[in-house]
Amino acid sequence: MWDTIKDLLGGAAPLIGTVIGGPAGGAVGAMVASALGVEATPEAIEAELRSNPDALITLKKLESDERVRLRELALDQSKIESEERKLAITTQAATQQAELASNDAYVRRWRPTFGYAMCLAWSLLFFGLAYALVFHPKEAASNVNAVVALTPLFSVALAVLGISIHKRSQDKQVAKGILPSGALGTIKKAIGSES
Repeated sequence: MWDTIKDLLGGAAPLIGTVIGGPAGGAVGAMVASALGVEATPEAIEAELRSNPDALITLKKLESDERVRLRELALDQSKIESEERKLAITTQAATQQAELASNDAYVRRWRPTFGYAMCLAWSLLFFGLAYALVFHPKEAASNVNAVVALTPLFSVALAVLGISIHKRSQDKQVAKGILPSGALGTIKKAIGSES
């Protein structure tokens, strides 16, 4: 409901609009309601903003008078939002680390499983195409076009498979205590071995 009020405030009182929907929204809402002389609910404030053309002027004056306090609230709100984002990123990273450290058979085998599934899908597609071309030659053009239409799907899946294979190779190197060198390290090593 505060989002509607933020939209109604628009450019007239942008600072109030910024903080009214956040953690300090209740306090700012009470301040706005007091200035407008209405009940401190989003519905009452919205009704006043829609029915009274002078309400925006009143809120613009309130914003001007309370600018320092509103900026402090906006700063506090941005700190809270920043902490929430940091927590979400930290939690996501911890989950990824737990998955990498897992000794679960499925976690270790999902890449080969995906590779075998891709191989099976690819084989079935082309054996099916060959069958259709031999036994239903009149439908050859539409069958080939259908396979061509699947090219983006297989391209993405094969790219994921290639990245998975590369990452599994790096995982094995790390498990053996070898630090993967990356593309530039491999080129440097190749150039160094030719000298």
